[in-house]
Amino acid sequence: MSELHPPTAPIDDVRPERRSNQDGALPSAAHSASALTDRPGAFFSALLTEHFVLESARSITVSESSSRAALYLTTLSSSLVAFGFLAHTEFAGGFLGIVVPVVFLLGIFTYERLVETSLEDVAALAAIQRIRRYYRSILPGAESYFMMPRGTRAPNELLEIGRSGSWKGGVFFTMSSAIAVVNSIVAGAGVALLLNHLRAHEGVSVGLGVLAAALLAALHWMYQVGRYAQMRRLVVDYEASDELIDR
Repeated sequence: MSELHPPTAPIDDVRPERRSNQDGALPSAAHSASALTDRPGAFFSALLTEHFVLESARSITVSESSSRAALYLTTLSSSLVAFGFLAHTEFAGGFLGIVVPVVFLLGIFTYERLVETSLEDVAALAAIQRIRRYYRSILPGAESYFMMPRGTRAPNELLEIGRSGSWKGGVFFTMSSAIAVVNSIVAGAGVALLLNHLRAHEGVSVGLGVLAAALLAALHWMYQVGRYAQMRRLVVDYEASDELIDR
């Protein structure tokens, strides 16, 4: 029969480290920020992390935009190749009746997402510029290492999209505008083919198709300009409260 031995230490002394933690030796997660001993260093570390995250977000928006545009253009080109094999068969009309609406809807979804990613990129770039203004204020002469755009035609790659005096014209050269124009042409071709199928005059069918394409392209442009103007107002209002903004 084994012999029982009394404990060598009191039970209360078994976990002194845990008891000290419970007594408030370490702050809780909710109050850790207020207990930091080096708040300026912690803020600068958080600022660097935020800068890195914003740069990563911009890269993701560019990658997503390229992937979505490539998917739409690949679908369109594949459909045209498939139609080439069926052009002289009795299935050509039915094939176009199915493919054209599908490609057009895909183009609408692609265009909308491209506008969204473009706006996300503008917002991220504006946030990065605020951080760069803080970097410029750390030491005297630091502004020479963090160049900022000056004027409406500043030769700087960091000039925000849609912030210059001619930003409405610049909307024409975005990826979303390119997809919008191509998709409008697809829709115009669909209108012309539908009217031709309904025995309309060839000239009338082509004319109405061109008109539909131009109207859709204009609507896309107006929508995108409105979205950019809204984002521009939000950025300007947000920067108005920035104490580091250059005046």
